[in-house]
Parts: sequence; C-alpha cells; structure tokens
Amino acid sequence: MIVAVVCVPQAPLLLPGVTGRPVAEVDKLRESAASAAGGLLDQELDDVIVLAAAPRTGGYPADARDPADRVAPGSHRSLAGPTGADGLPVALAVGRSFLPPTTTPLTLYGIASDAPPDLCLEVGRRLAAGEGQRAAEERRPEAERRQPEAGRGRPAVGPGRTGLIVAADGSARRGEKAPGYLDPRAADLDAQIGRALGTGDVTRLSALDPATCTALLVAGRAAWQVMAGACEGTRWLAHLRYEDDPFGVAYWVATWTRENETHRTPTP
Repeated sequence: MIVAVVCVPQAPLLLPGVTGRPVAEVDKLRESAASAAGGLLDQELDDVIVLAAAPRTGGYPADARDPADRVAPGSHRSLAGPTGADGLPVALAVGRSFLPPTTTPLTLYGIASDAPPDLCLEVGRRLAAGEGQRAAEERRPEAERRQPEAGRGRPAVGPGRTGLIVAADGSARRGEKAPGYLDPRAADLDAQIGRALGTGDVTRLSALDPATCTALLVAGRAAWQVMAGACEGTRWLAHLRYEDDPFGVAYWVATWTRENETHRTPTP
C-alpha cells in the first residue's frame, strides 16, 4: 500500500548539470525536492515508485542512465520525454534524481501524457495494490529472491509499505516570458492544483480536465491522476513545501502521509 507520497517538479532544468552554472531559483527548488524525497526514505519503506509522464505507459529500468539529450533550461518541449538512447524519459530521470543513494527497491513507472483519466485512476489503483513492488521483486536476481531479507520482514511479493514520488508540473503559460506565453486561465487552474496538493484532495486531482490541461500546457495532469487513483479511499495529511512559478511554469513540492503513519513522519 502507498504510505507516503512526495510531489516534485518534472522540469528538465533540475537534472544535475543542465544549467551549467548555479541558478538561485533552480537551486532552491532542487533543494526542496531533494529534502522531501530524502525524507520519504525515513518511512521504513519496502519499495519506492517514481511516477511521471512518459511516451508510453509502463515500467522503465530502474538503473537506466539519465538521458544524454537533456533539455535546455526554460524549454517546455517534450516534458514527457525526450528519451535518451536508453529509453528513459526525462521526467522520470528528474524524479529519480532527487533520491539519495538507497538500497530500497526502486520502480520507475511512466504514464502516457495523453492517457484518459479513467485509465490513470486504474493504473494508480494497481500500483497501490502492489504492482510496483512485484515488478521490483521480479527484477532481483533469482538467487536473491530465494533468500529472505533478514530483519526487514518484507514479503517476496504483494503489497508492502510503498513510497511514491510523483514528478509533475503545472501550467507553462503563466507569463509573457513563459514557454507557452501568457494565458489568463492558467493562474486559476494552477490555484486549484495547488490547493489539491496542499490539502490531500484526491477528488480535485481526479477531476482535472485533459483538454483544459493540454491547452494550458499542464504536463503533470496524467501523473497526478495516477496518484489520485493510488491514494483514493484514504485520509492524507498534506504539507506544501514549495509553490512558485519561476520561468513561467508552476512548480510544487508537496508531501502526503497517511493519517495513521504520522508517528513515522519526519519533521517538515
């Protein structure tokens, strides 16, 4: 089951080395996202899933190299990709980059950026039911799978304690210098998304309209709706760590923790 969620941006400029020099806005955002992702690992997890938009829906190799064709800062092109020669979409690489080194099993899962809401919700339910952990288990060498993990009590397969990292951006039309130029509707939609992320509102995320999100260049709609499916039926304690729109794109860092998991939650 999903016990904790961290929402981070999927902006390619957050990949290490992309900016070429220190950029205060990027450093602040990356520090916030990395801190939240690091705190996720304090939750005594059995596995971690990184979820983001991708050219296709499904799993990607957890140890795939970062794409070589990184996107220039401020560019909104192909935030659901591009993929490098290894096939890893940039958005997944960005989400993974916030994690510190860990031995916790990791699954990278992409959702097609144009996936309809019903499919997104169903994918989320499957991930919450343990699909990600089973996929991670299947990738372990056979000899390791035969040996129980001493002291951890982790089942070989099936739902355990899963942490979810969701890499997703809001509208890229928040100003005249934004990648998609200014659209007056963007501020209202992003405000709705921000309220949902800051209050643990699964219903609001589920109701995001694909056509409106496409028109306003909201790259994270599908990933947030997968998150909604994974988190439905549970009360969440949400904390918004970052909310801003440098470069004309809306970014958030938020943490969600199951109410009955609060005793394990690190101090924000």
